[in-house]
Amino acid sequence: MEKASIVRAFDSAAILLVAAGNDGKIGYVSRSAEQMFGPILGMNLSAPPPIEDPRSPLAALVAAFGTEDGAGGAGAPRMVRAKIAGAPAYLWLQILPMGDAEAGGRLFLFNDLTEFVSGSEPVRALVSQLAHDLRSPLTSISGAAELLLSGRVGELAGAQGRLVKIVDEGTQKLAAIIKGAYEEGAREEGGASR
Repeated sequence: MEKASIVRAFDSAAILLVAAGNDGKIGYVSRSAEQMFGPILGMNLSAPPPIEDPRSPLAALVAAFGTEDGAGGAGAPRMVRAKIAGAPAYLWLQILPMGDAEAGGRLFLFNDLTEFVSGSEPVRALVSQLAHDLRSPLTSISGAAELLLSGRVGELAGAQGRLVKIVDEGTQKLAAIIKGAYEEGAREEGGASR
């Protein structure tokens, strides 16, 4: 497939694509991404213009560029909450490296899941219930990791300590995600019942 037909395919896709070099300069924006983010071609994500709304999709893109996985590596897909015209928006984000670490850049793939997530009462209820159900086992895992790291049950060898620290940091991140999902579900339920 030739390059021009690939670009046309990306421009018509439902996935929002933004490509930026390691320097942060945006070199490609699909049409669907331009509709979401506005005219951002050529913008430097490492020195963006002032952003009025910290919950805007553009703020999410700038924040994603600044993350560790956005700085050159592939990141695990994640849900990004934003606001579009004052309404909650849910974007699925994947960051992929392009080329080598020195000369390459990053490809940001956003998929707008707002209609699916916000329009579905059963989905909101499921997210809220899952978040609630995950709290107890996550608290146990986090507590065990903290106890091991404290040394109160014995000293850990170097590699063991590093692995337990990874578990502890992972549980902290997961706890924040679960808390956000639970609070968002509670807010949505509260707004729907009014």
